[in-house]
Formats: sequence, structure tokens, C-alpha cells
Amino acid sequence: MKLNLVASFGLLCGLAAPALAQKSVPVTSEPHHHLVYKSNRLRVFRVEVPAHSATLIHEHVVDYFWIAVGSSEFVNAAVGKPEAPVVAADGSIHYTKGGFSHLARVDGAVPFRNVTLELPLAQTHVRNLCEVVLAGEPTDCPSAMRTAAMTYSGGTAFPAFETDQVRVTRLTAGPDEAIEISKSEKPPTIVVVDNIDGTVHMACGKTPDAPTVTLHAKSGDTFPGKAGEHCLLHNAGKAPVRFLAVEFR
Repeated sequence: MKLNLVASFGLLCGLAAPALAQKSVPVTSEPHHHLVYKSNRLRVFRVEVPAHSATLIHEHVVDYFWIAVGSSEFVNAAVGKPEAPVVAADGSIHYTKGGFSHLARVDGAVPFRNVTLELPLAQTHVRNLCEVVLAGEPTDCPSAMRTAAMTYSGGTAFPAFETDQVRVTRLTAGPDEAIEISKSEKPPTIVVVDNIDGTVHMACGKTPDAPTVTLHAKSGDTFPGKAGEHCLLHNAGKAPVRFLAVEFR
């Protein structure tokens, strides 16, 4: 019995050793993170970790947030900390302070998909709006919804969180619904959450007769707004589609 226990312990150590010995890589070098957009204020990654697999240990130098694309369960293994199981509901938004390395491991049969958005500039005073991105802190949903209604009409606007530098809102357009985005000198950047294959039409311009573009976009594809332009997102499909609107202060 004692020999069997020793052998089993040795096997476990042998399996764990490669992960513990692995050097951390930049998030841009982690093969499950696909960089799809980059600016001085935002970097967007399309992420998919297949079932029964794990990412490499990778660095998150700056603050970031992510939205779950489909429900999933995974293990967050941050360097120097105990492993933590995470259950992410479809469409849930999560905010994380930077300055650490970790890996995400999927032990079950459902892949972990998300869109990760890095904020290269320092963020201050993170606040819950309608989503609890800071555990134990209050939300301010009614006020946030009134503010969102000044910019977004039609569909469903769900203000998630804000900092002194950014405000993030999840937008959902149901079948044959349109979302109208008011013109602004600091327009939001629109990030696609769900894959779109010709079912959404976008019209942005300074006049009501702005040209319409049919979107053939993947999760994570990003469309920066232009100052002074009014935008309309019309979902002509039979399933709801979601976007993130990222407003920079």
C-alpha cells in the first residue's frame, strides 16, 4: 500500500512539473488568445479553450475585462495562488486587475469561449453598474440605465461597469430589432460578441441616409465609432445578437 501511494504521488508530481516549470508568455503569444483589434486604449482578443485542455501560463500586464460567449466552467490557476473554479454564465462580464500570470484549464466537456478586452491605460475607481464585476460592492443599475438611454435606444442596453476612463455596456438586438446609437464627439467602440453572418446591417454617418453595410463578423471583431456620426444596427436574423459598447472618457 505504501509503495502504491508513493508511486501515485510521484506520478502526480510528474504531471504537475511541466506546468510549474513552464515560463510565462505574453498574452499575445498564448495560442488560445487571438488578437483581433489593437489601439492605444483597447486590445481585443478572441479566446477559445477546448474541452479537456488548458492555456499556457500567460501574463496580463494591464487591467482587462471579458464576456463569456456561452456558459462554461473552468479552473483559474494564477501563479502563486490556489486554483479557483469559475462558473461563467453566458453573456456575463468580468473585470480583472492586471499584474499577474495564470492559466485557464477546462476539465469538462464544454469549451471556454470569451472575448477579452485589455485596457492599456491605467484604470481608476472601478464601479459596478448593473453587473457585479467587483464582489461585495453595490450596483447602481437604475441610474446607469437612465444614462444609457441617452445614448442607446431600441434593443436592450445593459450597462455593466465603469471606471474613470471607460464605460462598458452590453447591447442586444432581438430578431428584427434595431439599436440606435446617438451621435457623439466621443462615440463608443462596438465589439461583436456573437458570430454574425450577414444578418446584421450597420449604417453610420452624419446624415439619416448613411450607407448600409452588411456585417460578416466573428466574435471579437471591432468597429471604432467616428465622432459626430449616428449609427443604426439592425438585426434581420432570427436569433438575438450581442455587442459590447466601449465608451472612452
